[in-house]
Amino acid sequence: MKKLTLIRHAKSDWNTTAATDFDRPLNARGKKAAPLMGQRLASRGCSPDLLLSSPAKRARQTAKKIAREIAYSEQQIAFDQAIYDARLETLIEILQGLDDNIGNVIMLGHNPGFSELGEWLTADAPDWLPTCGVLELELPIDRWRQAEAGCAKLLVYDYPKKAP
Repeated sequence: MKKLTLIRHAKSDWNTTAATDFDRPLNARGKKAAPLMGQRLASRGCSPDLLLSSPAKRARQTAKKIAREIAYSEQQIAFDQAIYDARLETLIEILQGLDDNIGNVIMLGHNPGFSELGEWLTADAPDWLPTCGVLELELPIDRWRQAEAGCAKLLVYDYPKKAP
């Protein structure tokens, strides 16, 4: 049995002077939402073996804020350039390529890919994952390469505006 938690980065600042989309930081709302969602994850006993994130600034900031709340070492966060702006096919390759010794993974990234991955894994996923939205999924597999369309069970769908 494997567990996968998909998290979309928190709300980013569109009014920034960042030179590129990749460098866009979180806005004030995003800076509040990420620790809130981390606290909710912690309250559900979230303890990942791996936190794998896009290296885009807003994703890095979200990952670090969540890591603090779930007592995951910020130095252990893994960043994968392929997650940034990834299409569904790329995200499936990343998922299926995970080390089988890892049983519980948080992947943190961007839409539309993360919404598409959630829908690919389970029909119970929302059509669109909101900023800082969380999908906790259980996969009845022994090896990550066994992940396939419709194989996951949705355990939790949470997002900042949802009442706790």
